[in-house]
Amino acid sequence: MNEREKLLHYITAVSFAIDDCVLYLDTHPYDKEALEYYSVHKELRKKALKQYTENFGPLLNDNVDVSCGKWTWIDQPWPWEGGC
Repeated sequence: MNEREKLLHYITAVSFAIDDCVLYLDTHPYDKEALEYYSVHKELRKKALKQYTENFGPLLNDNVDVSCGKWTWIDQPWPWEGGC
């Protein structure tokens, strides 16, 4: 597994943890431990997405840098392209 695949796998795992926590928080909105877990994993995901964008291009369309005057979303290979 190359670095791109490893980082993508990590982002997927952290995103799943956040989604699972959100479902729990929908029914337990005052659980301090769950709120802390959510905050920590949200920050981990944010950092991983930033690292992915810097190294491999934007993974999400809201991570596209348009400061160069061009829509760069289409410049990088899509996450599902390039290997099994």
